[in-house]
Amino acid sequence: MRYFGIHNHTHYSNIRLLDSINRPKDLINKAIEYGMTGIAITDHECLSSHVEVVQYAKSIREKHPDFRVALGNEIYLTETRDKSQKYFHFILIAKDTIGHRALRELSSTAWYNSYHDRGMERVPTLKSELKEVLNKYKGHVIGSTACLGGEFSQLVLKLIELETNNEDGNLIIEINNIKGQIVNFLEEMKSIFGDDFYVEVAPGTGAEQVAVNRRAKGIAKAMGYKLVFGTDSHYLTKADRFVHKAYLNSKEGEREVDDFYEFSFLMNQDEIVEYLSPAFTIEEIEEMVANTNEIQSKIEFYDLAKEQTIPVVKVKHYPVCLQPLGYEFIDKMRASDSEQDRYWANYCLDAMEEKGLVSIEYMERLNTEAEVIDFISQRLGQSLTAYFNTLQSYINLFWDCGSILGPGRGSAVGFLSNYLLGITQLDPVKWNLPWWRFLNKERAEMPRALGM
Repeated sequence: MRYFGIHNHTHYSNIRLLDSINRPKDLINKAIEYGMTGIAITDHECLSSHVEVVQYAKSIREKHPDFRVALGNEIYLTETRDKSQKYFHFILIAKDTIGHRALRELSSTAWYNSYHDRGMERVPTLKSELKEVLNKYKGHVIGSTACLGGEFSQLVLKLIELETNNEDGNLIIEINNIKGQIVNFLEEMKSIFGDDFYVEVAPGTGAEQVAVNRRAKGIAKAMGYKLVFGTDSHYLTKADRFVHKAYLNSKEGEREVDDFYEFSFLMNQDEIVEYLSPAFTIEEIEEMVANTNEIQSKIEFYDLAKEQTIPVVKVKHYPVCLQPLGYEFIDKMRASDSEQDRYWANYCLDAMEEKGLVSIEYMERLNTEAEVIDFISQRLGQSLTAYFNTLQSYINLFWDCGSILGPGRGSAVGFLSNYLLGITQLDPVKWNLPWWRFLNKERAEMPRALGM
């Protein structure tokens, strides 16, 4: 009964409130120890763990080639951004790089439109935004109804409450209304995710969880939806429950965590069976296990790492010039096919003349910098001059809007070309500042920072 864990949290979920004590590496290792087929990291509206998770997933791939590590997000799904509403949980899992792009777009939108409500920063995703983005990336993201904090589970709880109190039959209209809302919600999510939509339950023996599990089973069967379970892991094992409780209450105020988090840990196979048994038969549990592994089979391995790309801005056109000045690398830049190279060299020469600095000393210094830039450009496979040209455009924007900039700090001030481009305002030749502290052939990489 090897299952795929679809719903798990790490300490990155603590970005807005204290939430989880799991470390990504520990969570993945425990899943492997339990013999799971894989695990999805679904922090609360936070993708910050994903680079660390992918790096570790790469390191274990050779030893555990069939174990899948998925990248996801537990979003807050709402109709509006009105205050004083419920912020319903919903699980998203990227199937591939395209799906991860969708997660990034949705998360960026949520954070861009964040606001404070009832003492906390809120970052909901609107259903309309979910539909719009996933229509662009259809078939690349998996969705599930999440935990008791999800809209589906909350509607089910409301339905159960109404039915319990409907002894004289006077609540039938409200009951039918809630049933309609449940159907509409599930059908709306199905229209967005298609066959990548699942109804989620959770292992647990709490009264509300068992009631939701039992009712969700019937609803899913009646409407033809596949049922899965998620442990909603906030701590690693059952033994860590009170450590997690102490952590959540480590700040001012007391949080009631026993009911909500009692079963929020990564479970082994025996615990899964034990805590699902109050609502499901062994055959039903096995079917849900198979459904989690269906999700696992949809997850591709992909890497978030990319080569650094230098941003390019439009620059003044300087024609190719084959007339040599007698300085090898300045001449190479002026004759380059790259518009960025030609701009860098010619702008620096024009600025040198304008400042009255034209001399052998200054020309040799500029030629040395051109040599270093040319060498690093070849190593990077792209024109490093574009880096400086782009930064010059930003500096000009700062000046134009009235911002105050320092004359320069750090090693960047040692480059004459930075001074000629207006990036720094100190003449390094005059002040005898070394160029090699900023860039040199021994460290053939993009500048780490430019002091301003």
